[in-house]
Amino acid sequence: MHGRIFKEEQTYRGTWVMYLVLMLEIPTLVLVAVIALNSNTDTDKAEGIIALAVVFTIITLVMALIFNLKLETRIDEKGIHYRYFPFIGWRNVLKHQIHSAEVISFNPLSDHGGWGIKGNRTTKAYTVLGDKGLSLDLNEKKKIVIGTQKSQELKEFIENWLED
Repeated sequence: MHGRIFKEEQTYRGTWVMYLVLMLEIPTLVLVAVIALNSNTDTDKAEGIIALAVVFTIITLVMALIFNLKLETRIDEKGIHYRYFPFIGWRNVLKHQIHSAEVISFNPLSDHGGWGIKGNRTTKAYTVLGDKGLSLDLNEKKKIVIGTQKSQELKEFIENWLED
């Protein structure tokens, strides 16, 4: 087991979330363009073009954010390292800080309030999509849940990792 590393990278690219956002943004952009370009006066056209530019900029920024959101997990002999780019940088949980670790199934909406970075006083959850994650008990009523799309592979890795 010594020297083995588990790595996982999760994004929203190619998921239903990305397509849902596109399906909402494109009609909005088309509607604003039609209204802006069908104005009767020059003043209305100028205001319409400004509105179109603002809407296009916002849509571009939202899509750039969705394309760049990434949950990365790395487990090595030192501990568990994770980041939720661009919101949080690398965070490290050293192996000796972990009282227990297990791959769990959960309900993202009822347990954590949805996907993304969620939490309460005792549990912090970092998820992209899905309902499986690595639950880390750090004692003192502090838990971390890191979402995974490779639950079986992670389960086998963690069982061996904890034994070392």
